Order: sequence, then C-alpha cells, then structure tokens
Amino acid sequence: MEGLSKSDVGIVEREELMVSPSGDGEPTMRVAHFLQPTLTSIEGPVFELPSSCFSSLPHTFEPKNWPLKLAFYGCSSPEEDWKIWVGKMASLHESTWKKAGIYEAILNSTYSIQRNHDLVLGLAEKWCPETKSFIFSWGEATITLEDMIISGYSVLGSSVLSPLETGELAKTEEKMELTRKEIRRTTGRKVDYCTWKKKVMDSGSEIEHEAFLVFWLSRFVFPVSKTIIKTIFPIAIHLARGTRIALAPAVLAHIYRDLSLLKEKIVVLAQLDHFEIEQDSNALAITLHSPLQLVQIWAWERFLELRPKPNLIQLGESRFAQWHKTMLRVENVRTVLDSAEESFDWHPYAKTLKNWNFPKFYAEKEMWVSVDPDSCEELESFARCLRISKLIGRGFVEHYFPHRVAVQFGLDQDLPGCVAQINDYGKPISYENLYVPPRLYEADVTTRYLEWWKKSILHLQSPKDCVLLRERIFSSSKITRKKRSKTAKRVNHFIGVGFSTFKMRKRRSKETSTEKKEDDSDASGSAGLLLTKTLPLSLIIKKELNESPFPPGFPPKTNLPEARDTTNEDNLTIEKLLISNRRQSDVGNKQLNDSPFPPGFPPKSNLVDARDANKEDNLTTKGLSISSKKHDDVGNGQLGDGEYSSGHCQNLSSSKVVNEAMETALEGAIGSETGSTSNDRERSQGVGGDGNDHESEIQELQIEDRVSRLERIVAELKAARFGHK
Repeated sequence: MEGLSKSDVGIVEREELMVSPSGDGEPTMRVAHFLQPTLTSIEGPVFELPSSCFSSLPHTFEPKNWPLKLAFYGCSSPEEDWKIWVGKMASLHESTWKKAGIYEAILNSTYSIQRNHDLVLGLAEKWCPETKSFIFSWGEATITLEDMIISGYSVLGSSVLSPLETGELAKTEEKMELTRKEIRRTTGRKVDYCTWKKKVMDSGSEIEHEAFLVFWLSRFVFPVSKTIIKTIFPIAIHLARGTRIALAPAVLAHIYRDLSLLKEKIVVLAQLDHFEIEQDSNALAITLHSPLQLVQIWAWERFLELRPKPNLIQLGESRFAQWHKTMLRVENVRTVLDSAEESFDWHPYAKTLKNWNFPKFYAEKEMWVSVDPDSCEELESFARCLRISKLIGRGFVEHYFPHRVAVQFGLDQDLPGCVAQINDYGKPISYENLYVPPRLYEADVTTRYLEWWKKSILHLQSPKDCVLLRERIFSSSKITRKKRSKTAKRVNHFIGVGFSTFKMRKRRSKETSTEKKEDDSDASGSAGLLLTKTLPLSLIIKKELNESPFPPGFPPKTNLPEARDTTNEDNLTIEKLLISNRRQSDVGNKQLNDSPFPPGFPPKSNLVDARDANKEDNLTTKGLSISSKKHDDVGNGQLGDGEYSSGHCQNLSSSKVVNEAMETALEGAIGSETGSTSNDRERSQGVGGDGNDHESEIQELQIEDRVSRLERIVAELKAARFGHK
C-alpha cells in the first residue's frame, strides 16, 4: 500500500477521458479535477469494494415481516413546549448560538421529521462498514460532513471531548450536577428528559441556558439513552459561552456506527433460521442512538422517487423546514434504490432553493484559493469536508473517506487510492491551492473508473462457490404469529363443544400412546399422535392422507354411531351420504381452495329447515350428498356401494354429528396451516427459490378463508338445531 506524500493531499488537475457517472454519452477528453488520493491505473493499489457488500441479505424486501426489534432513540419529534422554550431562549441567546455554530441546528430540532422505517432499512442494506458508504449497483455515495453543515452542525472548533479548564466553568458544572442529584433524590430514579425540562424550563435559574443546551444535546444530538447524563455537561457549558465545538464529525461518527450496526443485524437476520430466532429473540434486537432522520433527509434530497412533496421555506427558516411533517410511503424501497441511476442527484445543495442562502463555497465560478486557520470559515469548512480523517465520536472513532465520493462535492472521480495513514480530525488544515468548483458544474468519472466499477459490481453480484446463501422464512415474525394466534382464537370460539371434544379425544389418544397402546378404531388416530414425537407434523399428515383408506376428514365406518330412536332423542336424518375418495391432484386442490365451503360440508342450499315443534332439536338433512368418483391412486382406499351408499339412510345423534363435522373442519384447517408452514420451510431450504414471503401470505389468507367458511357452517348448523332462521 502506497503512503501519502504531501503532494497527494488536496486536489489535482489533469486531462483525462471523462464520461458521465451513468455511462451515457460519448467519452470526452477534457481537463478534470480529482480529490486525492487517486490512481491512474487499475493495476495500482485501488481501494477495492469489500466482497461482503451484497452478500447475506434477505431475499425479499419486506421489513414489516422481519423479526427485527428496533428502538430509535434519535428520531423523536419535538413537543410543543420545547418549541416555545426554543423561541424564548433564542430571543436571549441567538448571537451566542451563531458564534458557537449551533443556531440552525437548534432551530432544526423544532421540526417534526416523520421516521420512514423502510427507507432507513433500505439504505442500511446498501451500507458498507469498510468504505463508510452506500454501495448501489450503479454507483457509490454516502452521507458526508457537507450534509452535516447543511444540517446546522459545525465542522470547525474543539473536540466534543474538550475538558473544562477554568474554575468558573467547573463551578457551573457542579451546579448542574447538584440539580441532577436533587431531581434524582426527589423522584427516586434516573433523570429523564421530562423531569429535567420541568425542573429547569422557565426557572429563571442562572444555569437555565446551560440546562437548556443539555436537554437539546441529550435528546436531539447525542441521545445515548432517554436520560440526562452528566458527560454532556462540559459540551453544553462550552457552547453556552459561544465556544465553537465540532459537533459535525461527532454526529456523523454516530450515524456511521449505527448504520454499521444495523447492517450487521440485517446480515444476521438472513443467516438465522426460524428456530434460532425463536430461541434467541435478542439476537435481532438493536437500539439506535444517532439522529437517523438526517439519513432520511440525505435520501430525500437525492432520490426523486423517494422524495415527499417539500414545503415552501419561509424567510428565516432553515432548509429542514421543507421536510416538516412530510412523508411518502414507497412500496419497495430496495427496488427504487436499485433503479435510481438516471435520477440520482449528486449535488442537490448547489441548486437554487427559494428563501435559502447558499454557503460561500458554492461559488458561481471556479476558483483556486489558499486555506489556512486564518482564512474564511466557510472555505475552511469546505476543506474539512474534503480531507480524509478520523471522526471523533463520544467514546469511539470512525473513518471518513471523501475521495470515494468526489462527485458529491462537484469534483470529478477517478480510481480511489488506498489510504495508508488517516489524519486526526483536530490536525490543523492547510491547502495552498484548494480548487472550488463552479456551483452548477456537472462532475464526471474517468473511463477507467467506470470500467473498474462495472467489473467490481459484476464480481460482487456473481454467486460464490464457497458461500451457500440460505433463504429464510420471514413469515415467522411477530405480525404473522399474531395473525395465526388470532385465527386459532376464532376457531376456538366458534367450534365450541366440537373443539372441546376434539381436544379431549386428542388428550385420551396421547395418554394411550404414552402407555404404548394403540387403538385402531380411534377416529383421531392415536397412532398418528405417537408419530409426532419423531416425525414433523407435515410428514405425518401426508402419511395419513396417502395410507388412509378413507377420504380426508372422514372417520372409518366402524366409528359412525348407530341409528337411534327418533321419538325421544335429538336426531339428524341423513338421507343421502355418499362418500367420495378421489386423488388429490392440482385441479382438485384448486377446486378445494376456490370452494366457499370447508372440506366435507354441503352448500347452504342443501340444508333444510327444522321440523315440527313437537320434534324439536331434530335436523333433517335431505341433500347432504357428496358425488362419488373413482380414486386413481392404487395406494389409497375406496368406499364402494354399501352401508352408506346412495339410497341408505342413517339416523344419527345430532350432537355427535355436529361434533364430528366440527372436528373434521377443524382438523382440515389446522392441517392446512401446518402443511403450508411445512411447505414454506421446505421451499426455503434451497437456493434460488422465489417469493417465500408472498406464498406464506397467500396461505395465511387461505387459512383465514377456511376459518370464515367454518364459522358460517357452524352458525347455520346451530340455527337449524335450535329453530332459528
């Protein structure tokens, strides 16, 4: 890896064959300006894209079904009393805030930026922790110090870790600590935002300004937790005296760290299976502390298809005002990000916006300037945005590589060189000749860069022989589990006695199987329950369907109750009971799914009204018939003409028949749900399967449909039994 010499730092000018970032149009030979370090040959030490950029991501983009447990501490909307407090304090300390470089940042905290959950996750998918950038199939971009400047944070000043060096500052810190301890002693718990604000807001205290800034820093800038922490006190005390603190690199470092943590969880999500997620629910839990609404705004400024309709900025408002309470829901953020090559805006802040003033480094004409600590602050700020450096956060450090995204600064892009040494952020900056591009200049990339990029992306997107990416089932998330729970409750509620009988029979069968006794005459199949200890339920269901001599959902003939006397008992007369046992083919399955009735149940038009009142609770079913067809499968049994064929009638107990009917429908519903889950799991084991989430949703809807049909049939049976219309 080549080191950086003094001449490598800054911007160089050379004639190159240039083309647009999208590759459209003919290459043009012209003078271009490049941010160092760059290389003029692909054979050099290029800062390559890591091989893990596109690996191990969920197959489909449906964040609502991902079992991620996200807590966003940094995306809270302001309360009305905070806006009022800001107005009062601004009337007293506006000049001090401007001197400290925080005026616009404090105003921005009064705007409500609605969190777009899908957008944050979609961008996190593209994040690369090694390059600190978003890797899209069409290019590389990232959130930079320039974006922090537009958000109102200063890139100049002392570190956020600067201590309090004078006795007067230390005494102020002691007073603030006494206030914090008093609140803790009164409430008996940690000092949260609400109790701190109630204690110090409009108190007229000599430390109200410092306490105000503590609240702002704790909630909107560095929301480490939902409490006031004393390590924030020194920063607030410095800012209250107009001392410039470099908040921009610290905030950006926190954003970089959270994006890396979120990307890590998304990768873990794709590698865990359903069982592991259930066993370790904390594996996909993460708390994000940075103000990720800045990432949303970064995307809204650049991706036209993701951008909500902006508000008009009024005089005196910051650029943030155009996003106040705006939102645009996009069906699939991943698709938009992948197809944004032509519409992506590389340099949005350089375009005219009504009632918004450009920073001075957006010049109308190009210029070469000398930059040092005594030069214009805005030009020095622009130079800070262009220098590779270490971003000092509160307790950690992140790296900053602007030379990878030079087009975002209005500069041309060449091959990014490797970085041997990264400067400390606090190191004084000095450029003898800093090139400032014209505001409306459209930057390009070299033809070798475009060639290298396309080859790199093709290599990353190609399948790796050594890596088997397993697709996962995301329908096992909270939402899906709640839906299944709701379905089970509905079945339990409407089945009533039949469901109780079903459970009792299962319990008796389980006890019998425990004693290793098998009862072949049991309609619920104790032998089948015994198999559940060693085989998956889906396989047992398939085995029973293939080996049973009876149609699905119907008991053997020996289990049907004998005819009873119709004069004193509740009776159900079945005049035509034809049992069909036909092969389960694709056509048959389609007919079953499209039918408005559960398996084994007749249409409503075949149910008859109740008999004479003298024979109450009797239900005569004249048309309960099921057409008989030949079974194609030799392995499946068939019922011929006999005891229950056409022309024979059996008088059955109405309560038992209803219970049998309910039990049959319930077993069919439960079997369908279990089978669909099993099928989903089997499909998910291979590579290349498509639409697991979509198919699972369809099967969930089928279960809901069957339950609805079951409710309808049960209601009609009850109505007929008790004589209701």
